Amino acid sequence: MDLSIIIVNYHHSHMLVDCLESVNQTIQKIQFEVILVDNSSKDDGLESILKRYPETQLINNPKNMGFARANNQGAKTASGDFLFFINPDTIMTEGAVESMLDYIRSDSSIGILGPKVLNPDQTIQYSCRKFPTVWSGLFNRYSLMTRLFPKNSYSRDYLMLDYDHNSIRSVDWVSGCCMMVPDSTFKKVNGFDENYFLFIEDVDLCQAIKKKGLRVVYFPNAKIFHKISSSNSRSASQVIIKRHQGMIYYNQKHLKTNFMIRYIINSIIMARCLLQILLNTVK
Repeated sequence: MDLSIIIVNYHHSHMLVDCLESVNQTIQKIQFEVILVDNSSKDDGLESILKRYPETQLINNPKNMGFARANNQGAKTASGDFLFFINPDTIMTEGAVESMLDYIRSDSSIGILGPKVLNPDQTIQYSCRKFPTVWSGLFNRYSLMTRLFPKNSYSRDYLMLDYDHNSIRSVDWVSGCCMMVPDSTFKKVNGFDENYFLFIEDVDLCQAIKKKGLRVVYFPNAKIFHKISSSNSRSASQVIIKRHQGMIYYNQKHLKTNFMIRYIINSIIMARCLLQILLNTVK
């Protein structure tokens, strides 16, 4: 088996049907399997999708196990030489998956390969970035500082806004919405760290793979579409909390700072968490 495509679903069957259609329509020259891990416990739209694509392998979790753990579940049942993790709200374009597989096969130094990710209106999503520092939370894509001062040097550096995103290059990390990994490499680093429930697990995986001496590569020759959730949509408070817990865990795991700085940063993260929960309740 050339490729195992792993998709984690959480109440996204309305988008999953287009994702699977794009997979089946655009991949022609390689042998692949699709493994769907459902964290919804009950998504009524899945039944019709599985009838339409009966070859899809389903892992049905009784509750939401988290993104990292669900992807690891899929990887454990995979039989492909390479793993292809995609979100259910992504759309593959013609030749994208096969060109990624050809490229990662051609260079054994590559541990993770990510494509160019586009919004539905064909504008670019900044899906490759530098590793976070203790202050990156102030300058990420949705932070207040980036919105107020979009051209500040810290945001431009972290988000790699000065990179043209048209040339193949090594980067620190690529988005987990779409990434390809050799199965042997994924096993070597023991997969995604399941201490992350949702978000940041992709950054952590890239850290682990780079520490093995392998490269993370942005490959703009392949293009996919990704419909990210609107910044105006409401998020469950539990999701907001788990995301910020992941930030704290990442900082403790990868960023070596003294106790006082760590305490200050963690306090800022928790204050940000509480603010987001408060703002979420009034949306």
